[in-house]
Amino acid sequence: MKAWVIQIGFFISLNLILMIVDGTPLVMDFEFGKFGNEMLQKDIFTRWFNFYEIPFFNVILLFATIHIILFPFYQIIFKVRARK
Repeated sequence: MKAWVIQIGFFISLNLILMIVDGTPLVMDFEFGKFGNEMLQKDIFTRWFNFYEIPFFNVILLFATIHIILFPFYQIIFKVRARK
């Protein structure tokens, strides 16, 4: 239970930090190379998963969301293997 609270707290705090920093001049315009820029311009980040103005923040949020979704499966598998 403690691990779940930590993970959800991390997710919420990450979103709060991204909301505060998004759209401010504090964020520098980073170069991600040809592959990185092509990935940031994909449909998933421009249409479907477009919560922030800065595309890189959308990528961070996507990975954090995947982590939150997969974390319960990891916990269940880990606890089942520990009982054996």
